Amino acid sequence: MKKINNKYRNNNYNNQVYSLNYKFDSTSPAGKITGTALDLIKKYNDLAKDSMSNNDYVTAEVYRQYAEHYRKIVTEINEKKMQRNNFNHEAENVVEANVAEKQVAENDNGMETQASEVAAAPVEDAPVVEKKAFTVIEISEAQNAEAEKAPAPKKRVYRRKAAAAVAEV
Repeated sequence: MKKINNKYRNNNYNNQVYSLNYKFDSTSPAGKITGTALDLIKKYNDLAKDSMSNNDYVTAEVYRQYAEHYRKIVTEINEKKMQRNNFNHEAENVVEANVAEKQVAENDNGMETQASEVAAAPVEDAPVVEKKAFTVIEISEAQNAEAEKAPAPKKRVYRRKAAAAVAEV
């Protein structure tokens, strides 16, 4: 029999990318609970403890399952972060290895450079970021005294407030 594709079905449901700050709306026997995955884990664990203290073991197990679901989401998020970090570090290592090979090839004497020299070499493709310089301006006491003597700027009086002040008088 031919498989019929449902155009309303979300086939990428399991491939969603969440962050730790993503707000979930969870509907459970306790009602609708909103919060991040870490917040929901804490709330469901608290609900499970309350149910256990009331000798309601079935409801406590349901809340533990909800907490476990969100715990899995948090572990997935952390694993994906680790994969991205490892991928970025591998790319940096490849760039550093390429720089080292270029330096060895360009060495006139044919002698290999030391590893410390290679690691300290700047990457040619990296953009140069200029640091902003801050200057400290010193104000003399005479200038400070003049600033204190200057009249304060007038505050704006809006029409509504002015009309209300006139009406009160």
